[in-house]
Amino acid sequence: MKKFLVIVFFVIYNLTANAQGIEPIDSLYFNAINDFSKNINNITKKVWPGMQIGPFCIFRLNGPAFLMNHPNPPANGKYLKDSVFLLKQSEYGFVGATQTEVNHYLTAHNDYGNKAYASVNQFYAELYHELHHIYQRNYIKNLKFGNSADILTYPENYMNDAIKQYENEVLLEMFLGAPDKFDENMNKFYTCRNTRKQIIGAKYIDFEKGVESAEGPATYCEYMYMQQFASIIKEQEYINNRFYYSLIEPRYGRDALRAKYLLTGLMQCLILSKHFENWQQEYYKSGSFLNDFFFSKFKPKQTNLPDLAYYKSKAKYFTALEIQNHNTRLESFNNQNGLKITLVFKETPDFKGFDPMNAEALNDSLILHTTMLKLAKSDSNQFSAINYKVITSIADQIWFVKSLTFFTQENTVLFDNNRFKCNNGNVDINWKIVDKLKKGNEYVITLE
Repeated sequence: MKKFLVIVFFVIYNLTANAQGIEPIDSLYFNAINDFSKNINNITKKVWPGMQIGPFCIFRLNGPAFLMNHPNPPANGKYLKDSVFLLKQSEYGFVGATQTEVNHYLTAHNDYGNKAYASVNQFYAELYHELHHIYQRNYIKNLKFGNSADILTYPENYMNDAIKQYENEVLLEMFLGAPDKFDENMNKFYTCRNTRKQIIGAKYIDFEKGVESAEGPATYCEYMYMQQFASIIKEQEYINNRFYYSLIEPRYGRDALRAKYLLTGLMQCLILSKHFENWQQEYYKSGSFLNDFFFSKFKPKQTNLPDLAYYKSKAKYFTALEIQNHNTRLESFNNQNGLKITLVFKETPDFKGFDPMNAEALNDSLILHTTMLKLAKSDSNQFSAINYKVITSIADQIWFVKSLTFFTQENTVLFDNNRFKCNNGNVDINWKIVDKLKKGNEYVITLE
């Protein structure tokens, strides 16, 4: 069956892909898609009872996209076999590991062209993660999500960072450590959370809880897939680094902030699974934050924390250094070579998407985007930047963009019939111009 699918893939794709070439990596991941579908259908009942498997797509940027399990596939898709349809990534704008609506159905997708993947299993484990988000968005209407904008104003406070570092170590110890220390560590974890709430406030503790609530279960699915199907040493090393070591790797300020709460959410899910059966459905029915549900199940008590002098001294230095690094990155951005483009929006554009894992608040009003930013104002005015540095100037919150700046080469810029266009392979813009001014090596362009 696999040989037949590969033959079908190469024949159809060579006829339809225009100048886009086939690479060995395409067939490597395509050959595994049926196994992935069987795997998740076999384990989901145990991993997350009640979870529904939605449509999913694997793709490579500027290459093919393979859509599977979709109830209403696009008419221009080429049917291959076993509910798999061949599309072009460029026609649907799939980017990264997330979810996109395809023909009115949320579809999980992932880019196998990403060089970061240690194995095919790691790639598909992350796709399973995204499929859980599809389930959440379609079926878990009372799930509490964190406000993505709060990550950009999260307090950079060394005392909070110090206690949080200790808190994460205690959390991992609850999962991997001695059972006779479990209650003691649970009380410490609970006390750390309450202490940090006094330092940074309920708003930011609720942000943490919101990320844990949505991402913890999805990361739990990812983890369970790797545990079930990992078979080589490299994959076991990946499990240790990704799910255990990364949790307790020291981080300060806003560095890797959201990524940490994927892991603290995961750990709470793993600990719940050690102690309770079928807790998953009870949690989703509760409508509570995962952390609140977690504490309700174990009923911890306030206790005394150790002095934490070592944690505080390190955090005092490295948190200050992280704040300084924001200024360094802003200076580096402004000193780039190339033509500087500043786009000023006459009216606030519609915020179509960004990657909160890789957006950085350089200060209270400037946000550095490095992986994905999409803005629009009607169908005729569109901006997107993929894997490219762009800084937005905001009005209070990330969603309200006043202007944005990026650098490009002069030959990628076009002024055509009162429209500004630029396509350098990463930035793609087509927007109506209200006014433009060139000052030295910079264009300041006011857009509709």
